[in-house]
Amino acid sequence: MEKSVLAARLAKVQAQLEQSDKTCFMVSPSSTMKYLTGYGGQADERLLLLVLAKGKKPFIIANKLCELQICTAPVDDFIYWKDGEDAIGILMDALQQRQVDTSVTAVDKSLAGLFLIPISQQLKDSKIVLGNSLVDGLRVYKDEAEMAAMASACQRGAEALEATISRGKWWLGKTEVEFMAQLSFEMAQRGLKDPGSIVAVGANAAAPHHMNGQTLIEEGKCLLIDFGASYENYYTDMTRTYHFGQPSDEFKKVYDIVLEANRRGKEAARVGNLMQDVDRAARDYITAQGYGPYFTHRTGHGIGIDIHEGPPAAEGETTPIAVGMAFSIEPGIYLPGKFGIRIEDQALITKDGLRILHDVPRELCII
Repeated sequence: MEKSVLAARLAKVQAQLEQSDKTCFMVSPSSTMKYLTGYGGQADERLLLLVLAKGKKPFIIANKLCELQICTAPVDDFIYWKDGEDAIGILMDALQQRQVDTSVTAVDKSLAGLFLIPISQQLKDSKIVLGNSLVDGLRVYKDEAEMAAMASACQRGAEALEATISRGKWWLGKTEVEFMAQLSFEMAQRGLKDPGSIVAVGANAAAPHHMNGQTLIEEGKCLLIDFGASYENYYTDMTRTYHFGQPSDEFKKVYDIVLEANRRGKEAARVGNLMQDVDRAARDYITAQGYGPYFTHRTGHGIGIDIHEGPPAAEGETTPIAVGMAFSIEPGIYLPGKFGIRIEDQALITKDGLRILHDVPRELCII
């Protein structure tokens, strides 16, 4: 992400802070930090914070080991500490030297207790509050660079899935975790990071958040694959359900219902509707077909730097659909002891209307 884009985001959050009841905002390594600085490092035992304060320029405090990575952030004030030094003490000195008002200190929701507790002990006269309201609203609406990153992530994810499933019946006798490992390898080969997946065989697919295990892929059973990974800090998230060997008439019937629910959800994903309209379009159809009790989760979730972020496509979510929003559309039917079917696509609302970022076929694929 270009530094000018990051600087503009930081300026918007600074302006939000100036108009709020909060006096400063501390951000640790997280999706919030990625959004504001481009730094994608993981939180660990070494203190690293971006600090915004009313009437002040932002600064970053980091361990010297992170200098080459964090120095590209769009700030001019860096404080580096070394192993063995008192990082919290150095932070307190920095706040005092810069005359930062800490009376209402906002923190990112990802700030670990390892740092939150000693900071709150040092700022014992301060009110500590969550500060994500300063950022989260901005993240809902993606700019052109974010849209391009997500589109690229989805294309690469689609290629990885097709490369993995193309082995066909070779997968018979292999386990869920073996499939996950190969899919993760294919994603990494295409530059995707932080891969994760649900690989569920047969009755395991009836658990929407199944934990991968040693269940064998077998003839006569379905294979549900829900997977995601990030590219340039933005996620792809997709689900496809395959079947090895000829499926039962019941499986084919349920598959067609889910496929139509997916289509109807996408049809409702247009500017002027509400996020709950996407859920209603998919859910009402599944319910009308007699499977309402077996659609056990929301129709979709927002997606961006986090794989789940922003308003969901769920009943009661009255956020209007607008240009720049990105979310999943993933209806499913889950029959305990039998099978589960989910078809998930990633939707992006552009100035030209709905854009579906995945092109892997949705029709039932029998292997």
